[in-house]
Parts: sequence; C-alpha cells; structure tokens
Amino acid sequence: MSKNKFLKLSLFSLIASIITFIINYFFFHFVTDDGISLTWQEEAGKPFVTNLIGILAVLFLFASVMSLFIAIIFYSNKQNK
Repeated sequence: MSKNKFLKLSLFSLIASIITFIINYFFFHFVTDDGISLTWQEEAGKPFVTNLIGILAVLFLFASVMSLFIAIIFYSNKQNK
C-alpha cells in the first residue's frame, strides 16, 4: 500500500466516525422505549444501543488516527516520488 491509500483510509474512517457520532447523538436524545420521539430527551431511552453505537464511532476514529500515523511514520515523502 502507498501513503496516499493510507491517507484516504484515514479520511474515510474519520468521515465514518463523524457520521456515526451524529447517529449516536440522535439515538441518545431522540430514541425512547416507545420508539422515535421528536422531543429532546435529557436521558438516553436506549442506553445500551447508544453505548454500542458510540463504541463503533470511537473505533472508526481510532482506525483513522492509526492510518494517519502509518502514513506519516512508515512512508516518507522521498518514497512517494
């Protein structure tokens, strides 16, 4: 793999992480035991599901950071030319 592929992987993982964090916010504040509610809730209606989605978002963020580190550390600019 080349440096550009790792940078693309890092970018796509970051975008997936941000989208998953937005979905997590929606689940935390708008999903209750009765279903989807349009009113903002202070407490999570489905805390276990919210926690699992949050963990997935953090894993995407971790993959993004690790891909960026691999691109920076293992591939210098001289190898890319």
